[in-house]
Amino acid sequence: MPIAIAVVFVGSSALAQNYDQTAMGPGMYVFQTRTRSASCDDDEQTGYVSTFMAPIHGVPGNRRMRMTLPDSEYWPSWTITVDEERNVVGHATLAGSSGANAPTNHFSVRLQGERFVGSGTRRYRRGARSCEVQYDALLRRIDLL
Repeated sequence: MPIAIAVVFVGSSALAQNYDQTAMGPGMYVFQTRTRSASCDDDEQTGYVSTFMAPIHGVPGNRRMRMTLPDSEYWPSWTITVDEERNVVGHATLAGSSGANAPTNHFSVRLQGERFVGSGTRRYRRGARSCEVQYDALLRRIDLL
């Protein structure tokens, strides 16, 4: 009795993944912020530096990864995206918050030497007032040192 074998070819675009970026890979990083300004005067003073261990999880070469800050109760989970110009963009929502008015944290950094440097903004509401904290941002990989 003849056996029929069906071979199904799926277009390469359906299975293709975008693993072509080389700017940043998964690994262990340090994430630092230095406050530049706080519009509602209710955040750290200007110049205040916060430092976090920042493992970045994902597939090498993928443009989208996940960063966790295990020692941050406010911003523990981030989405990391590497754009076409090799900018690394991070976005987080305040832990336990959701919806259109949830506080957000966003940074954009670019590789300079052995570290990524740039800036970021935390946005939130304080009563009827919109508030922003501007900060310098630094990401440095520490598992390859």
